[in-house]
Amino acid sequence: MQKTAKKEKVKTNPRLSAFICVLSLAILAACQGQPVAAVMNVEVVHTAVPPTSAPTNTVLPPVHMQLVSPTPATEMATAMPSFTLPDPTQPPPASPPPLPTHPITPSPAHPITPTLPPPTFTPPALPQTAPDEHYWLRRPVAEGGIVWTNKHYPYGSTRGGELRPHHGVEFDVPYNTEILATASGTIVVAGNDAATAYGAHTSFYGNLVVIQHDFLYNGQPVFTLYGHLNRPLVEVGQQVNAGDVIGLSGATGVADGPHMHFEVRLGQNSYENTYNPLLWLWPFPDRGTVVGRVTFPNGALAYEAPVRVERIDSPSRYAATTTYANETLNADDLWNENFAIDDVEAGYYRVTVTAGDNKFTQEIWVYPRRTTFVEIVIEP
Repeated sequence: MQKTAKKEKVKTNPRLSAFICVLSLAILAACQGQPVAAVMNVEVVHTAVPPTSAPTNTVLPPVHMQLVSPTPATEMATAMPSFTLPDPTQPPPASPPPLPTHPITPSPAHPITPTLPPPTFTPPALPQTAPDEHYWLRRPVAEGGIVWTNKHYPYGSTRGGELRPHHGVEFDVPYNTEILATASGTIVVAGNDAATAYGAHTSFYGNLVVIQHDFLYNGQPVFTLYGHLNRPLVEVGQQVNAGDVIGLSGATGVADGPHMHFEVRLGQNSYENTYNPLLWLWPFPDRGTVVGRVTFPNGALAYEAPVRVERIDSPSRYAATTTYANETLNADDLWNENFAIDDVEAGYYRVTVTAGDNKFTQEIWVYPRRTTFVEIVIEP
């Protein structure tokens, strides 16, 4: 006959149980040589080490353009930081950490530290930027507005062959946004281009303003152009200071919607004398700029090759562009680049150039308010 097991209730003394619990914890802590509180609160710290990846050299098929889907303006507004001017009373930040053991350096044929003649006027350069760079221009839109540049039709791009090569950058501001002078100077154009072609042809920029600035770069005059305005608010010969309102944004000329087209011109006020504004506009406090050259082994430039910048040491948005198209697009005297990407968060990155199914990579550091140069050779 099978007996059924019965559950029995055991009476316990609450004070005795508490005493046994405390005694057990004390014995455990004593065995490990540390207080009880430390046993109950252990923090594990992981140190991230950036991975490395060797470049891949494979046979080069035809380069196919890959476009990145545009980011909605509302999403971009939350992604970009607020642009605030530096406090001149504060000292510059500490020097950045050393580069990896295999730093990327510019080609010896294209040095990045030329000797600059003294300008006639000292530009308002940021104390946090390198002294041999020329981040001399403020943003042409007031704080609180859309102060970042359009990422889908940058300087030198054809937007996948849809448009002519771009000679400037865009600020996607709505109608009648106040447009500001990026530095002091004299108004040399204020009106429309119906009679005189300041772009590819007449009636190209519509209503526009051009400023000749009070400083020289390598002995050359510097001009900035503000296009597609609803109307200018200045006159030829007028003197302006950085931050003065010079016009209201619009969509005049060849424009598919309200925005402001911005150019930097060196030497003369000419469509053939434009340079990449991303290397002139003050960068954001926590972001830097990546510039580079993509070439073939014989030194020939690779035109409209897709370039992608992805962060390695932390999750982050990737950035993408293409190298400059083959037209009247000029490389900066300092960098001799054929692509540039602005507003890149500081960190450790992999730069990838895509040629068909093949990828060619380099790894770089990006520092706040600094320019990082990378050179990639596409080899067969």
